[in-house]
Amino acid sequence: MIRLLAALLLCVLATSARADDNRPLTIRVTEEAPRAYRVTWKVPANLGSQLLPALARPQACTASEPNVWSDPLGHWREELWRCRGPLAGATVGIAYPTANPGLATIARLRLLGEDERTLLLQPQDTRLAIPVPEQSRGVFVDFLELGFEHIWLGLDHLLFVAGLIVIARTWHRVLLTVTGFTLAHSLTLALAALDLVRLPARAIEAAIALSIVFLAVEIVKGPRDTLTWRRPIAVAASFGLLHGFGFAAVLREIGLPTDGLVTALLAFNLGIETGQALFAGVLLGLIAGVTRFGVAGHGAAGQKLAGYAVGTIACYWMFERLTA
Repeated sequence: MIRLLAALLLCVLATSARADDNRPLTIRVTEEAPRAYRVTWKVPANLGSQLLPALARPQACTASEPNVWSDPLGHWREELWRCRGPLAGATVGIAYPTANPGLATIARLRLLGEDERTLLLQPQDTRLAIPVPEQSRGVFVDFLELGFEHIWLGLDHLLFVAGLIVIARTWHRVLLTVTGFTLAHSLTLALAALDLVRLPARAIEAAIALSIVFLAVEIVKGPRDTLTWRRPIAVAASFGLLHGFGFAAVLREIGLPTDGLVTALLAFNLGIETGQALFAGVLLGLIAGVTRFGVAGHGAAGQKLAGYAVGTIACYWMFERLTA
């Protein structure tokens, strides 16, 4: 079981050295007057300003001189687009100077006479399609999809869940442990997203990486008479509070709508839980299947390999976030 998990983790880690808590590319499009759009976008502060992409506006639009600046939140560019026709139904291209540095894209659209829309693009998506009003699906569906997609972009959160599964071991303990993690991060997600509690984003992101290092050390050392191995639900709930603040930081980046705020928050959280449950189910199913048919063995060497792999990448994330 452990060797299988180690192989899976190594494959995942090989795909990216960054986690979702490196903020995404964010784009805001606001229609200030008929066919006049203020377009603002930024990359996170831990990237160089030279990585700020260009936005390819529709041919029917002209742009003002850009306003470019940097602050603790990131590197920004703002333009005023004047278009001969409506922007709804058009497509905006995203062109990085080199390759996309692994960033997802979050776009917030506020067009005259319409509710604000939020769209999430995967790192490989280079075209932002501005939806027409008939394509609006409502706040609940939009934020449900955003939450589901966000957790699958969140390598650090998924690695933490994978570590919990290794330590919990049995289906019953896994269910209790993941439930504790879910309840804890749901609580702090709500408190932070509603601005009832706010903590420094950089410190939270570094602490999330540290929580993964903690689990990696436990996995390397193996089962012992410690709280982590005896009561993994306690550890999961404690660190779950931290991970909730991480989810909330991204949700604040997306922006909650003024209308349907509670609905959006519940849908985003439900999307996260659905994606997390699917990941846990797939991982447990793979482990059970391989163990049943005897394709993979057990052993301390495989367990240590998984722990070292997770711990190494989590240490990298921690130092990157502290120095960004």
